[in-house]
Amino acid sequence: MSVINVFQSGKSGMNTAKAGIATTGHNISNASTEGFSRQRAVSEANVGKQMSGNVGGMYVGEGSKLSRIERINDQYLEKQLREGQRDLSYHEEKQVYLNQIEENFNEMNGDGINRVVARFFNEFRKLSNDPTSEAIRQSLRESSQAMVNDFRRVRSETESVRAHIDTRLEGYMKELNSCAHDVAELNGKIKNAAIQGNEANDLLDRRDLILKKMGSYADLHMHQDESGMYNIEVRGVGPIVTGVNVMDFNFAKQAADPDNHSPENSLQISRSPFSTNYVTQNFHGGKIGALVETRDKSISMVLERLDQMAFAISNSVNELHQKGFTLDGETNVNFFKPLESVARASQMLSLSDELKMSTGNIALALQPDAPSDNRNALAISNLQGIHLMNNGHTTVDDFYNSIVSDVGVTSARNNEALGQQKGIMTQLSKVRDQVSGVSIDEETTNLMQFQHAFDASARVIKTADEMLDTILALKK
Repeated sequence: MSVINVFQSGKSGMNTAKAGIATTGHNISNASTEGFSRQRAVSEANVGKQMSGNVGGMYVGEGSKLSRIERINDQYLEKQLREGQRDLSYHEEKQVYLNQIEENFNEMNGDGINRVVARFFNEFRKLSNDPTSEAIRQSLRESSQAMVNDFRRVRSETESVRAHIDTRLEGYMKELNSCAHDVAELNGKIKNAAIQGNEANDLLDRRDLILKKMGSYADLHMHQDESGMYNIEVRGVGPIVTGVNVMDFNFAKQAADPDNHSPENSLQISRSPFSTNYVTQNFHGGKIGALVETRDKSISMVLERLDQMAFAISNSVNELHQKGFTLDGETNVNFFKPLESVARASQMLSLSDELKMSTGNIALALQPDAPSDNRNALAISNLQGIHLMNNGHTTVDDFYNSIVSDVGVTSARNNEALGQQKGIMTQLSKVRDQVSGVSIDEETTNLMQFQHAFDASARVIKTADEMLDTILALKK
């Protein structure tokens, strides 16, 4: 074995140690980088050469070489994290807007729709005790207007929540498309690196992080092809990333869709800017699924039932009021402006022009020229306890309470699921930290080990140099 081989062994050891030090330094530098997977320099022995002469044809080693920079990562765990983030994002996003809907029903200055409706009917009861009292008639008109205003308030605030959802939905769709382009670009870079025989560990980490972000928007199916590129599709909708190609989703404000409870100018998603075949309802899970479900189910339910309630009160009161007689002996007078349909009734509800003109047009008597007749006032006040809603099965009070209860139950269940999912994600994150996270103490130990290995390899070279000097001295 020649002295030159000893030089080569020492040099290879120094190079291997330098790679280990560089990798350890890279790990320490990225200890707090989100999504980073720690790396490890893997070395292997150089195949020795068979020597001749006095060594009897034995193989003598020639040092080491860097085999690869290994990425410590568990793809199954990454998949669990993506799915967990999808569910967490779904519940978080849904809770934001369920809380806002609940706030719309909170009593303002001690009043809410249930109380103003109760006060509306109570004013008729008061007026039945003194049908000619101008003060009580004025109070009834004010209470009626307060009820009209509160119906409009709740509807307006709920529609504002829906408009905010559309704005947020548009933003998330843009982000989903942007992430798709990032993944496609990284797919190409990772494939090229693999073809050239280079490690793409940091690119893989970046792609996993973007995949996790993409998974937070919708229920996605992801799989790798033979070249290591990810292909992604939205479940129930279709592909969005195929290798290095991206099929963007399109979105725009569209006409009303009664079948899907979508109002006029609601944001709709399609696969083509020229398509009217919307796939909005096919999005499930993640932030986008949560927004679509909240907008088209929870909020639509609230608005539809508010309209039903306003329509029932308006129609039933008008029906009885038209049978009564005013102080001037007029009959067939509306208390509210007639509503043509249930749709948007809570917004269109309004006092009749006759009532706005004069409180004397409140028809309390069931016969003309009978100012003390209170029978119609009692009949209208009794509507509060009559089953006007749900095809004659529910009172107005119970119907309103069912709206609030349904929203509250949905919110409570979602909040409970949110708490559970946070616990699951905490555990998954801890497991990932154990598998792929960087331990500063461990890396410091590795750094010292590689430093000593580097110093020892340098001593091998120094020894070889001294050996060479000795051999040269023998020839003099």
